Amino acid sequence: LFLFFLCCDSQAVIEPTTSGYTCSLNQTTSPCQTYVYYRAVAPDFLDLASVGDLFSVSRLMISNPSNISSPSSPLVPFQSLFVPIQCSCNRINSSMSISYAGLNYTIKAGNTFYLVSTSQFQNLTSYQSVEVVNPTLVPT
Repeated sequence: LFLFFLCCDSQAVIEPTTSGYTCSLNQTTSPCQTYVYYRAVAPDFLDLASVGDLFSVSRLMISNPSNISSPSSPLVPFQSLFVPIQCSCNRINSSMSISYAGLNYTIKAGNTFYLVSTSQFQNLTSYQSVEVVNPTLVPT
């Protein structure tokens, strides 16, 4: 499962579609480094290791910008975290390109695109954008 994140160029005010923020492939800002705001939630995401695994980054890459003294410190529910991601502009079809962070997530039994986008990724992406980049995947 690949995920689209609703991230955009901070210089411009762009309204997203349900599929994400549109972008131009010739932008000089692509790829870009940015942070997503994520909250530690029980039961699965109360340590930096599990959050790091979700976003494919190290504990240290989350602990430093999140002002956490030790990467092995337990998290408290709803603790604010800043997680680094790399964005790019990804062509969806001949007429549309969307801001994209290429993260991999393995669908588990009972998952839907909606559950993945709203629960695990806390609405950082929409289920429609997850469907757009996974047109042949059928969650079970």
